[in-house]
Amino acid sequence: MNKMFYRKPVFSNLASPFIFKLPSTSSLKKDQNVETLRGMAIILVVFGHMIGFDSTGGMKVSDDSIFRYMYYTLEYIRMPLFTVISGWVYANKPILNTNHTKFIKGKLRRLILPMFVISTLLFLFRMIIPGTSSKPQLSDLPLNLIFPYDVFWYLYSLFLIFLVITVLDRQTYFHKFSGWLTTLITAFGFLFITRNFLEAVPNLFSFKGAVYLFPFFMIGIGIFRYKAMLLNDKITFVLLAIFVGGLVLQQMIWFDYFPEQHKQSLLGMSIGISGVLLLFKLKLRNNLLIWIGGFAYGIFLFHVFFTGGSRIVLLKLGVQNPWVILTLGVIFAILFSILAEMVISRSKILRYALLGLKKNEK
Repeated sequence: MNKMFYRKPVFSNLASPFIFKLPSTSSLKKDQNVETLRGMAIILVVFGHMIGFDSTGGMKVSDDSIFRYMYYTLEYIRMPLFTVISGWVYANKPILNTNHTKFIKGKLRRLILPMFVISTLLFLFRMIIPGTSSKPQLSDLPLNLIFPYDVFWYLYSLFLIFLVITVLDRQTYFHKFSGWLTTLITAFGFLFITRNFLEAVPNLFSFKGAVYLFPFFMIGIGIFRYKAMLLNDKITFVLLAIFVGGLVLQQMIWFDYFPEQHKQSLLGMSIGISGVLLLFKLKLRNNLLIWIGGFAYGIFLFHVFFTGGSRIVLLKLGVQNPWVILTLGVIFAILFSILAEMVISRSKILRYALLGLKKNEK
């Protein structure tokens, strides 16, 4: 490929809104609205994990409880929002002017290294500490290398997405709206195939999670590069109709009017994409959420220790009210995760192994 492509891309033409231009230095600053959404997203993640995926995890609430209902209602928004933000952040500083090998090595260090180290610690933590929701067997620990443990599947999936996007983003066609849209449609096609024909295939390296999340990552890139087209008033009206209609249908499914739908179904994807786009359109700004959003990655890495830990401690102290356990558990998990990140950041070795950060890197 011509090296001039990287110095002055042909798609930097400003004449057409269908062609993406490279961001200026000023546009790389953190966006307060996006940081607010990042804080919201990580709170939703902690909230969901505190409740638990099913009646055997987290607070072990019954499948017909109000807590399970809240988990179900937010399920289509939680990880999609987190992933759309990741796509938007990537689009701020894409691979174009970055050494490809250096970029991948950085993602290995930032995502895969903490995933291996922290997921192993969580595995051992649950083996040793009484009262945890699951008791893994030591013989299963090596599987952590190919089948990511617990919530850390997300990091492996995100890494696979970066591998794909670094190839796509170096292609001229991908920087035209038509190329982006074609890629997005293709991603939905892969999701359909994976969901309907690859169910029996082992989820090696969490590739199925990557296939599910990739459309949302693409949406994040699209919001940054084609905001005027994706978030204009006419499109917003359509998105609102889709979101409200989808939400109503989701509620009717909960109350047994229709068969249950998987989160990767057309309903789940419709609610997730329309809901996240509407959140970006709202341009929310909240200083507390912005502050929490600044620690989102650390909270994601460490909160699983404190959701379970806080629940165990509260039960030991005689606290039985599930609302109190849920509220305090979410608060403690967020605050102690932030504190853990602050402490770990002071050590060169720990910040490298647990956060994937080099010296002086933020």
